[in-house]
Amino acid sequence: MKSKIGFVLTLIVAVGLFAGLARAAEEGKCPAGGDDGYVSIFNGKDLTGWDGLEFWSVKDGMIRGQTTKEKPTRGNTFLIYRGGKNKGVLKNFAVKLKFRIQNGNSGVQFRSFVKDPKRNKYRVSGYQAEVQNKAGKVGFLYDEARRGWLVNVGDIMEVTKDAKKQVVGKVSDVKQIIAQKYYTDKEWNEYEIICRGNHVAIYLNGFPTVELIDNDLKNRTLEGFLCLQIHAGPPMIVDFKDIKLKTFDAEYGPAVRLFNGKDLSGWAMKDDQKDTWGVKDGAMTDKGKPFGFIATEKDYTNYVLRLQVKHLKKTNSGVLLRSTELDRKFPKSIEAQVMSGKMGDIYNFGKFSMKTDPKRTRGAGTKKIHESNEKPIGQWDAYEITLNKGDLELRVNNLVQNIATECKETPGKICLQSEGGPLEFRNIVLIPIVNK
Repeated sequence: MKSKIGFVLTLIVAVGLFAGLARAAEEGKCPAGGDDGYVSIFNGKDLTGWDGLEFWSVKDGMIRGQTTKEKPTRGNTFLIYRGGKNKGVLKNFAVKLKFRIQNGNSGVQFRSFVKDPKRNKYRVSGYQAEVQNKAGKVGFLYDEARRGWLVNVGDIMEVTKDAKKQVVGKVSDVKQIIAQKYYTDKEWNEYEIICRGNHVAIYLNGFPTVELIDNDLKNRTLEGFLCLQIHAGPPMIVDFKDIKLKTFDAEYGPAVRLFNGKDLSGWAMKDDQKDTWGVKDGAMTDKGKPFGFIATEKDYTNYVLRLQVKHLKKTNSGVLLRSTELDRKFPKSIEAQVMSGKMGDIYNFGKFSMKTDPKRTRGAGTKKIHESNEKPIGQWDAYEITLNKGDLELRVNNLVQNIATECKETPGKICLQSEGGPLEFRNIVLIPIVNK
C-alpha cells in the first residue's frame, strides 16, 4: 500500500513539475531551455503561435516568406508571433533567430504595433533589424512606419526626449567587421536582439552592430509584437529558423551613459591619478600607472552595466562593483576582472559577502567558466555585467563567463582600475534595475 501511495505522489510531483516547466517554456523563462535560457517559439512543423497571410509557409523546418511576379504583395507584409503568456506582447526580452535572404529586402520587427490586415497586408509599425544582402547595411536599426532610419551599423545612438538623434559613440568599426565577415551573403546568419527598458542592442553573428538609448517619449515603444517582414517590391524569398526567446522579469529604469565620451564628468579620483586618466577619440584612457582607480561620483546597487574594453598590450585592470571603503588600496567590492586573458574571472576584495562555485574558487578569485573568448590585443571586447539583488552575471563578448549568488546588496561606486599598463574604455552604459 505504501509503495502505491509513494508511486502516486511521485507521479503527481512529476506531472506538476512538467506542467510548470511547460508554462515556463511557453513564457520564454525556462532556465533549462538550453542555449543560455532561450526557448524555441517556432516548432519547425507549422505556424502554431504565429499569425500571417498567404505569403508565409513552413518548409524543411524553417519559416519561408515568398513573393513572386505573379503573386506580389501590395505593401510590406508580416508574420506575427502571438504566443506566450501575453499573446505575443513582449516587453523586456532577448530573441535569437537565423535568417537567410536570397533576394529582396526583409527585416525582424520587434516591440511593434499591429493593426488588422487590410488589402492583403498587416499594418505594422516599430523597431526593425534590417535584413538584406548588403554588408554594412544588414544589422542597422530602422523604425517602420514611424521615424524611419534610426541607427547605422557601428553606431551607438541616443535619441533625446524631443526626438533629436545623436550619434554618441561607436560599438564597432564598420570596415573592420566587414573585413572580418560579420555577415555572409545568401547564407544563414544569426541575429540576437536584446531589449531592456529604453535600451536596445543588436548583434549579428556575435558582432555588435548597433546600440540605442531611446528617450523619445512620443515615438519609442517599450513593448509590442515580434514580427518577420516581407518587403514590398520585386519577387523575393527569405527564410527564418531556430527562433528562440528569453524574457526578463526585471523592470528597468532609463539607461544612462556614465561616460560622455568628451570628458571625465561624473567620475572622481585621487590626486595621484589625475595624470593617469584621460579622454581620446571618444574613449576613456587609462595609462595603468600609478596603481589606483577612478570611481563614479554616484552610488549604484542593481543594474546592467555595459562597456567595451581595449587592451593596448597585455596588462591588468578591473571593474569594481558596489565599492565602498575607497580609502583602501582595493576598495571593499566585487571585481569583474579585466586582466588580459582573464576577463570573466571574479575577485572578492575586503571579504565582500557573496557565494561562488567552490570548484572554481581559490582564495579570493573565482575562475571563469569557459576558456578565454577575448579578442586579439588592440580590439574592443564587450563586457556586460548584471548585478541584481544577490545575483551577479559576467558576460564577455556575449558569452556568460561567470556567476555569483548571495552578493551583499548595498549601494556602492563603480570603479575602473589602473593596474600596470594602458587600456581604453568606451560606451559605459548603465541600465538601472528597479526592484519593487
